[in-house]
Amino acid sequence: MSNEINNAPQSADVQQAVSAALKEQKKKSKKKKLIIFGVIAAIIIIGIAAMSGDGDSGEKEPNSLNASGGISTDSNTVGNYGCVVKEAKLCKDYAGKDAVLITYKFTNNGSEAISFDIALDDNVYQDGVGLERAYLDKDTDDFDVSIKPGVTKEVRKAYLLRDTTTDLEVEISEWLSFSNDKIVTNVKISK
Repeated sequence: MSNEINNAPQSADVQQAVSAALKEQKKKSKKKKLIIFGVIAAIIIIGIAAMSGDGDSGEKEPNSLNASGGISTDSNTVGNYGCVVKEAKLCKDYAGKDAVLITYKFTNNGSEAISFDIALDDNVYQDGVGLERAYLDKDTDDFDVSIKPGVTKEVRKAYLLRDTTTDLEVEISEWLSFSNDKIVTNVKISK
């Protein structure tokens, strides 16, 4: 019986030691969570600051292109990609609505194969309002085909027009990037 009495104080000491160790572990876990949260918050703040920088907007001088033909310069790059608006043709979509078919000359200067729509984000505006994608009778959707590094490919995309007289502005930027760099091309609609 004296053994049982002697074991009781040892058991209480063990429980206290385990309880103290658990409390210490909780403190360390809480510290780790706070550090991880702090690092994530710092990354978000730095990202927001980089996106809203007061310096150069990164927007390049607009090129001009006539919808009936004409070619802008090949020196337009954004990130690891080159892109030039090569041609813009007036056309009709599958429902007979006015549209414009824009041909881009896309160059992959990156290190891996990638498609136009994964690499770049293109927006077409008429009077400052974005144009919706148009779908033509014939297959022109070749923008989702991957090309290897160093390869240049023509890519065609169609957009619904609001009218056939107001000029267009094409903005091309890197799809997933914190950079404000853009390639801007003005397209003059002429008949």
